[in-house]
Amino acid sequence: MVRVLNLLILVEISVVFGEVIVHLPDGKIRGITKVSARNRTFYTFLQIPYAEPPLGTLRFKNPQPVKKWNDILNATSDRSVCYQVMSNSDMETEDCLYLSVYTPVVPGSNASLAVMFYIHGGGFMNGNSLFNTVGPHYFMDYEVVIVTVHYRLGPFGFLSTGNTVIPGNYGLKDQAFALKWVKQNIKYFGGNPAEVTIFGQSSGAVSVGYHIISHQSASLFRGAIQQSGSVLSPHGYQRHAKNFAYALAQVLDPTFSTNNSSQELLNLLQNASAKDIDTVSQNFSQGPGSMILSEGSWFAPVIECQHENAFITDYMYSSVENGDINKVPIIVGIMSEEAVSQAADITTFKSTVAQYDNNITFLVQGDMHIEDQNIKTLAGEAIRNIYTDGMLQDNLGAAVRYFSDSFVSKSSIRQADLLSKHTNIYFYQFSYHGALGNNDVYVEGAGRVSHSEDMKYLWTTNEVVNIGEIETNDLRTMEKYLKLFTDFGKTLNPTPEVSSLLENITWPKVTSSKFSYLDIGETLNVKANPKKKTRMNVGFLYMIHGQLNHMIHTEDKFSGTSNKIK
Repeated sequence: MVRVLNLLILVEISVVFGEVIVHLPDGKIRGITKVSARNRTFYTFLQIPYAEPPLGTLRFKNPQPVKKWNDILNATSDRSVCYQVMSNSDMETEDCLYLSVYTPVVPGSNASLAVMFYIHGGGFMNGNSLFNTVGPHYFMDYEVVIVTVHYRLGPFGFLSTGNTVIPGNYGLKDQAFALKWVKQNIKYFGGNPAEVTIFGQSSGAVSVGYHIISHQSASLFRGAIQQSGSVLSPHGYQRHAKNFAYALAQVLDPTFSTNNSSQELLNLLQNASAKDIDTVSQNFSQGPGSMILSEGSWFAPVIECQHENAFITDYMYSSVENGDINKVPIIVGIMSEEAVSQAADITTFKSTVAQYDNNITFLVQGDMHIEDQNIKTLAGEAIRNIYTDGMLQDNLGAAVRYFSDSFVSKSSIRQADLLSKHTNIYFYQFSYHGALGNNDVYVEGAGRVSHSEDMKYLWTTNEVVNIGEIETNDLRTMEKYLKLFTDFGKTLNPTPEVSSLLENITWPKVTSSKFSYLDIGETLNVKANPKKKTRMNVGFLYMIHGQLNHMIHTEDKFSGTSNKIK
């Protein structure tokens, strides 16, 4: 009792000066107070180390426990981000394994709030969780503790040799390690370690899917939310990881070849500068026509060979279909038109679409496993006919719908359908188009709400928050979205009770007999069978053109996966 009292006194004294000190098992940290969207004080702790910096011999190795520190660690500002493949910033560094904690209650109090652990997107090659990127101001008015995390990206996080030398998936292992940190430490911030919900957007949602199917993440969370991403997403899995690893090594050292061993490759990469590795990775290309959508990000999760610390060893589709998962309630969501923002630069978009028209096999994603080029051409033509009677470049709305389905919608719907047989699944489509979404792209014949647009209704992007400047309908939609997410975090049910804010609706679960979903538009509406027409037609093509390959790759159907790396 005396110890708790002393801690509270220390906290109270610190808060007077706008700072707060928390005593963790690894050492003391200094945070700072901020003000929420509705003028509530919350406590901010930026970039707390959750693992040792992955430098030197720790590069391409599993995260290791952080060493204790003696002085008070300053956690009042953001200092770094993990190396990004497609950008350059003075903040980029290998020393980036940090997380941030935001809590609306005084640390050290007896509060035990639900915890929401956010995983950022960025194609496994970019992205960050900086305060000015995903500000928690809106969430802080909903009685939850928010945790955001940085994890290794690009080659540092996902390069793999396909064996135990560099098995890969270090970015996912970082996330799991951070979740273990939360289990051990979140109580010091007023969070309940037994009530952790993981959520993420885009590749962050794909990451959430991997945690759902990985035994390494068992018991680390009790609920999950996937925004515009699925573990079955074709772009969320790299089929040729070993090839990319050797290609990168050969650029760093032209004398290096495929005759060199994996251990020699590791030695080369561990002795190279991080900046050189980052620079080389930026020069990679996977060919024309945005093939990354179907062939996977250059550096992305892989299926590992069997070893003690493997994160993923089974085919994703097989795990989902068979229910070999961490059986937790899950919310899965998509935007009404995930790819419409690709048409913001209409000239570039037309050029990309023309490449697909001229190379019709580009429309055939890797998860169909069609090797015969004649059959692949027929399948490509059949896919195009689902969306338009002519050329896609003459019907850009159809092209947008194809990319939306291929990039996110098809795999998200399929994952939700399969998992509904094994756990509680809630599905939604975000269809509300407002000024806050900051997307004015319009393409005739396509929906309006694009990938990432819903993020503006959850997070702030700078410290200045004035909800009085938000248009009324936008604010109302934001409040609905936040309530659905945070109620799920607290109760594992997005509509645990009747609410006038939520228009008295009850969000039904997806079942084997009916695929119900919540449409979040100007109003909330319960509907059935999202993207029904194209989903059924594309599914039929998978059955017809993929039936021979289905016998060989039963576990890969709809998954976007291929053979394990040998």
